[in-house]
Amino acid sequence: MLSERDQKFITYWQQKRSLGKWKYAFLNGVLQWAWPVFVLSEIFKYATNHQGYAFGVGKLFLGFIIWTALGLLAWGTWMWRSNEKNYNRIKNEHPEL
Repeated sequence: MLSERDQKFITYWQQKRSLGKWKYAFLNGVLQWAWPVFVLSEIFKYATNHQGYAFGVGKLFLGFIIWTALGLLAWGTWMWRSNEKNYNRIKNEHPEL
């Protein structure tokens, strides 16, 4: 018998995995994680040390490049692998799906 939690996950992941690995990694890893974390960290740095905070377009551009790479290659692909592993485990335990 499939638990309600597993059923919700299967439904969720079937929808998300239809995006494909790299689109999912970009949307989840970059747009929903890396860029917000980067922006919030810059705001925090400014708020806690606005006298000594050095803002620059180059710094901002480089930060977005670095955080995009981290979000895409680290967080996004890690989440993809983790969700695929969980999805495959559930599917193997319940071949009727």
